[in-house]
Amino acid sequence: MKNNASSINDESIARSTGLSIIAISLLLLALSLLSSCNTTRGFGRDVEKVGSKIEHAAARASGN
Repeated sequence: MKNNASSINDESIARSTGLSIIAISLLLLALSLLSSCNTTRGFGRDVEKVGSKIEHAAARASGN
């Protein structure tokens, strides 16, 4: 009977370890994405640049 209980315990440990690895990976991904723009102002500037480029490309495409 101990062997079956040990097997269940091993499975739960493996599942817990796998979930921990996934959680840590997602946390690191989120931190790396958030650190790419050091501040909210920097993020706003990035969005503004993208919007400006889109507007410029749309103006060229429409011939204005």
